[in-house]
Amino acid sequence: MRQLTKNPALPIIEVSKEGRYWRVDWDYQEAPESKVLTDRKEFLNGYISGLLDSFGASAGEVALPSARTGTVKKLSEETAQKLAKLLTDLLHSHVKAEHRRLLNAAEVSEFIAGAGVKEPAVG
Repeated sequence: MRQLTKNPALPIIEVSKEGRYWRVDWDYQEAPESKVLTDRKEFLNGYISGLLDSFGASAGEVALPSARTGTVKKLSEETAQKLAKLLTDLLHSHVKAEHRRLLNAAEVSEFIAGAGVKEPAVG
């Protein structure tokens, strides 16, 4: 897994034309902050499943719908763009928040180490 970087490794969400239809693909990026997509998978997968149901996507048009990766085919351009925006808002917000949390935790650890603060002895 990659090391924590200054900028979060956001999931890639792509909209592409496939014949007369459109498709939406999404995929997480391997990074420490991406673990949140697995940690909160029950909520995120349920949310994504609800999104797909609301757009009327049938099982034959959906491949691996999860918080980490998925594909939805045979969409109108308008529906594909809406789905991509909703997925971006959902997945990016979780990854960005986790990235901030990890950066803050790293800063606190560095501060404590730099200040020479030692853990109290347990006796």
